[in-house]
Amino acid sequence: MLTDTAAPAVLTALHLALATLRRHRAHGRPLVHPLVGTSYLFAVAPWIWSDSTGLAIGAVLHLVWFIASGVLAPPPPRPAAASKASPRASAPAAVKPVKSATSAVTTVLTVLDETPEIKTFRLVRPDGFEFTPGQFLAVRVLVEGKPHVRCYSISSAPHTRGYLEISVRRQGLVSGMLHATVRAGSTLTVMRPAGQFVYPADDDRPLALIAGGVGITPVLSMLRHGVASDPARPITLLYSARREEDVAFNHELHVLAERNPQVRIAVTLTQPVAPTRVRTGRIDRQMLTQYIPAPAHTVFCLCGPGPMIEGLRVVLQELGVPPAQVRYEQFETAVAASQVNGVAAPRSEPGADQAVRVTFANSGRSTSVPCSQTLLEAAEAEGVDIASSCRSGVCQSCRTRLRTGAADCRSDMLDPEDRAAGYILPCVTWPQGDCVLEA
Repeated sequence: MLTDTAAPAVLTALHLALATLRRHRAHGRPLVHPLVGTSYLFAVAPWIWSDSTGLAIGAVLHLVWFIASGVLAPPPPRPAAASKASPRASAPAAVKPVKSATSAVTTVLTVLDETPEIKTFRLVRPDGFEFTPGQFLAVRVLVEGKPHVRCYSISSAPHTRGYLEISVRRQGLVSGMLHATVRAGSTLTVMRPAGQFVYPADDDRPLALIAGGVGITPVLSMLRHGVASDPARPITLLYSARREEDVAFNHELHVLAERNPQVRIAVTLTQPVAPTRVRTGRIDRQMLTQYIPAPAHTVFCLCGPGPMIEGLRVVLQELGVPPAQVRYEQFETAVAASQVNGVAAPRSEPGADQAVRVTFANSGRSTSVPCSQTLLEAAEAEGVDIASSCRSGVCQSCRTRLRTGAADCRSDMLDPEDRAAGYILPCVTWPQGDCVLEA
């Protein structure tokens, strides 16, 4: 009985193999397709004509059918593995995101207590919100029905794709409101990241990060990024806080130093309230030379109170550090940015009273305004809607493209690519001649 079934079983396996090969060459044609289905039917033949003559005829016929079906319907061409026309191939991870959305409503994932005065708000990262370590996020909130915008440095690193974090010290109206009311599940309106105080990726020399108080926030983003993306680069962090309980991210800083031999971290306390093993005093010349052996061959990033930054810039100059190797930002980003941007109207400048024509291309409107009036004020007077919040060239919610004409945009918040593409911030931009805006 075993001998009677062995030959049909072997021939059935052969037929199934040919049928499977036929379907593979058909690139996924369904089983009900005549070419594929007929091939599978041959697998039944050995059990109908089980004598040697029937088995031989069935095998020959299937081979003939296999060849003929390949001629009747040749396989469709396969797509190129990395064709330039392939949507998958044309969207590599390195493609620069389109900066179309200037704001987004996002959800708070969790709130972390860093010190008694500093909280970290972890937010769902909106699509397209790319940033460079050191940049800030503008947050728009309503307090007693009035909109307020404040800028907070991003403390997380860019490679944390699912979320981003801002660390906020409790001070003032908006920060106090965030501390008091925002919880996991709350929503916040945020503008896309901006700022020119960024990780010096264009220079591979050793990096010194110097932070005072909540100025640790953008510096921590740089440190996290450097450890993950630039692991061979020596990085030194000098961090000044008032008391031990004011040292934010203390545990993480210890772990980073322990696990990364290229990282050195030193903390000093300016107002200790009890005996401590931590260094005391401000970040000074002695501390700089103790932890940074070759200052003239080091790139410095400073963030903290204005007096600290000004004092350290003088010391670094005395140590032979070229000004081009020193980057800095005050931690009161919104206030500092408004001051740096020089947003005062050019009312006393020559030609301030000269009238020019401003055209709003999308709205089809045109108006005559003096050069002492901002383009945002001109748009509002003409009834043209341009989103705005801070009105000081910080939040970038009014970001608009200047099609033609000359204008003086007094903001350092736009990156060079935006400026090259013709974008301005109308709230701090004054016309210098006839202008056409995309608004």
